[in-house]
Amino acid sequence: MTIRKNWLEWTVFAVGLALVLGIVGYLIVQAVRHEDRPARLGITIGDASRSEDVEPPHFVVPVTVTNHGDRTVVDVHVEVTLVRDGAPVERTELTLPEVPRRSSRAGASTLQTEPARGQLRARVLGYSEP
Repeated sequence: MTIRKNWLEWTVFAVGLALVLGIVGYLIVQAVRHEDRPARLGITIGDASRSEDVEPPHFVVPVTVTNHGDRTVVDVHVEVTLVRDGAPVERTELTLPEVPRRSSRAGASTLQTEPARGQLRARVLGYSEP
């Protein structure tokens, strides 16, 4: 006695097979096209917010570091500087433990002085490659 499959079983089989073949194909293309470009870090500074629930009150500045390269970097040191009239007023640093390739990591820096829009500067001081 042979068991015949109905249309639903064949549809589920076809969809499953298409998904598996698609994922395998994508992985093969990524492996072949993989470039080994060095890390290329970009920084985005968010809007500062006042944190009054701690003593002394301070301003929290969100910082996002994006790695556009193909290599993961660790111990990323970022400097955030508050600048007024071209002169630095306050400077802080933060360290992100890891920024994987083609991804972002976020952190925050704190300032005692209230920053206005356009007064914050950020730069990467250094990093290590694992």
